[in-house]
Order: sequence, then structure tokens, then C-alpha cells
Amino acid sequence: MAKMAAADKKNYIHYLIALIIGIVIYAVLQPTNGLTDLGVRVIAILIPILYLWLTVNTHWVSILALGLMVMTQAMTANEVWAGSLGHFVVITVLVYMVLNVCLSETGVINKIAMFFVTRKFVQGRPYAFLAMFFASNIIIGLFMDNLSLAVIYIGIAEVLCKQMGVKKGEPFYTCIFTGVMLGNVLLSVCSPIAHALPNIIMASLETQFGITISYAQWLAIGVPYAVVMYLVIMLICRIWHPDMSKFTNFDVEEVKAQQKPLGKDGIIAAVVFICVIFFVLAPSLLSGVSGFFSYLNDCGVVVPAILAIAFLAICPANGKPILNVPSALKQVPWPPLIFAGTVSMFATPLSSEATGIQTWLGNILQPVLGNLLEFGIIVILFLLAIIMTNFLSNTVTMVLFFNIGAVLLGTGNTNMAAFTVMVAIAAGMATVTPSAAVPSPFFFGPGHVNIKDTCKYTIMFAVISFVVCIVFMPIATAFFS
Repeated sequence: MAKMAAADKKNYIHYLIALIIGIVIYAVLQPTNGLTDLGVRVIAILIPILYLWLTVNTHWVSILALGLMVMTQAMTANEVWAGSLGHFVVITVLVYMVLNVCLSETGVINKIAMFFVTRKFVQGRPYAFLAMFFASNIIIGLFMDNLSLAVIYIGIAEVLCKQMGVKKGEPFYTCIFTGVMLGNVLLSVCSPIAHALPNIIMASLETQFGITISYAQWLAIGVPYAVVMYLVIMLICRIWHPDMSKFTNFDVEEVKAQQKPLGKDGIIAAVVFICVIFFVLAPSLLSGVSGFFSYLNDCGVVVPAILAIAFLAICPANGKPILNVPSALKQVPWPPLIFAGTVSMFATPLSSEATGIQTWLGNILQPVLGNLLEFGIIVILFLLAIIMTNFLSNTVTMVLFFNIGAVLLGTGNTNMAAFTVMVAIAAGMATVTPSAAVPSPFFFGPGHVNIKDTCKYTIMFAVISFVVCIVFMPIATAFFS
């Protein structure tokens, strides 16, 4: 109780600070230098909300932000509701989360993971085991939301460690869970399928610049980046070189024998999900081939998943429908969805001429960074994004540095589609602290990893990811040109 009371007291201090920040901004900030009265109101709401997101929570604070935004009159009530909880980001992530629940409950995810680690060449080769286990995590994660996959893979890792006799706190145990955590940050941003971060920033790009990035285009950059960073994870494991002597207890054949065959429901769910991925990616690639694919491309990426949910909710297996939709919806984490919708809504007032916020930011930042070459500005933004995201929310970091980049680079020669993808990836490399990303507490909280034992390796990952982002920026520019 004492700990709870202390935590509550700390939160109330944050509430008071946020209120004071808002009042001071509203009283002191003047509508000059391009900023309008509406812009002052929006900033007086946005800055305290950002502070509370970073210090308290992102659920009821996000709902409060929606009400306050209506009160600023920068957007009408209907515009706020449609631009947040009605935003395509929310429905997109929601339907894919429901499909992910189905894949998990039918045993598809576990089956794929165990398939990777029970190949014959893994026997007696701990690094082969790590390579296959981490690869399965990243590959599956390209199509599954990272929060759900973190929970699933933590459970799988615990079972495997128990089978080997590796205990919590031992270097090999920490290495396994660190690798899963590092892979989790990759899949959270390298694929837009079922992941909020790419969808939020793609929506911001379209709102502010009228530029649309398809899922196929994002994956064309994200997957190669994930492959490079997967190799970096394996390099870090080699440098770490923990005691792996207990891996001799891992019997591939025994583990394989313990696995139940995939049932009819799992087979159907897997086939349906493969079809969904096809109808998500193929239309954008083949829209010019036939009118059918052009029509599917116009329907977007949400409709195939909705149709899949309807099919799985009707199709019987083992005497009942494959997907129990009410049960699946109860397993969907709503706070991240509300947060994603609220963050997406803020893109409108931030870029609106009526608020003048973008013009105001440009007039402030131009004297500081305007004399740098555009690539120099990009390097600085990537570096600051990677530093900030490892201590604060990766979503907030992504939106913040995208908007700064929009101000400083939007009227220059920088390819904004390439910048958007790469700044999102940079902001997604959140690994060092428990507050870095939404799934981080699942790793740090129960003691699967701790900062003391992992910081050297997670910082190494962050530094290399910065270098890789810089290298990938020209590649992304050439791709989108």
C-alpha cells in the first residue's frame, strides 16, 4: 500500500505540473511569428498532454486530449472523433490484432516458432539455436502486433529455458530474452502490418504532404533493414558470448516430440492469414495489371482482414467457429489503440494553416539548423530520435521528429517519403530502458532482463542502428525517387 500511495502521490505531482505548463503556455505564448490564436490553444493542450504521456499514462490522458482538442476549436467535434478513434490506424491495428489472437489460440504462432528451433542442425549448436529462435520472432512479428508477440515469445522462451535448465539471471537466459526484445523493436516499425507506428506516421505524411506510402513500399525498406539489424543482433550475441554449457540439455527430437500437430482450425487460420497478406501486398504491386487488382488497391489494407475475420467467425472446426470474436476483442489491448488514434488526430492541427504551428516552428528552428546541409539535419534528427526514444515513448518521439523534419526539410530537396520511413525506424529503436517501448515492461518488469546486465549490448544495438539508418537514407531516397 505504501508503494501504491507513493506512486499515486507522484502522479498527482505530474498532474499539477502539466496543469501549470498549460496555463503558463496559454498566458505567455503570443500569436506572433506565424502562430495564430488557435495555434496557441493547441500548443497549450499538446505540451501538457505530451508531458503526461511521458510521465503518467497514455490511456485516459489520450481520451482527455480529445475532449480538450474540441474545446480549442481548432477542430470541430466530429473532426476530432473521426480523426482519432475513427482514424484508419485504429481499425487497421484492431482487425489485425483480432486475427493475431486467432493465430495464437489455434497454435499457429507456437508451431512456427518451434519449427524453427527444432531443425536438426540446431542440435548441439547454441548459436544456431539463437539464430533460428530470433529469426522466427522477427519473421512472425512482421505480420503480428509486437505487444502480443512479446507476450507469446516470452512464454515460449521461458519454456525453452526451463527445458535446458537455464535459470533467470544467468547470462544465457538474459541473452535469449535480450535478443527477443531487440527483435521486437524491429518488427514494431519495419512492417506496417498490424503495427501502429508505421500507420501513424504514414497517415501524418499523407495529411501534411499528400504523399501515400503503400505497405509494399514500406516493407521494401523495412525488411532489408530488419535483416541487417538481425545480423547485428547475432553479432552482439557473439560479442556477449555467455556461458551456454547448459544448451547440451536441449534435445531437438524430444522437444519436437512434445509438439502437438496443428489442428484443422490452425491450418485454416494459417491459410486465411496468408491470403490476407497476399491481398494486402499484391494490389499495390499489380494495380496496373488488371482492373481487379486496381479495385482491391482502392479498397485498402483493412478490408481483406475484415473479410477474414468474418470467414473465421463463421467457418466451423472441431464443432465450433474457428474465431470467437467477442473473446478475441477482450484480449485486444485498447490503451495502445486509443493512444495511436489520438496521436494521429494531432497531425491535423499541427499542419493546419489555421493554427500556424508549422510556420512558427520553422521560424524558430530555421536560424538554429537552417545553415546546415539537409543531410546534416537528417543526421542530427536521427541521432536525437534514437537517443530520446530509449528514454521516452517511441510513438511520441516518432511524431515529434517527423514534424520537426517536416518543417526543416519539407520545402527542400529531401525525399519526404524516404525521410518518413527512416525517422520512424530511428524512433523505433527503443531498447535500453523499461520506458522505451510499450512491450519493454514485459521484459524488464519480471526480471527477464535488467539494465545493469544488458545496457552495454542495448546501447551497442542503438549506436549501430543509428549508423545503419544513415546508410539506409540514400537507399530509401533512391527507392522512392
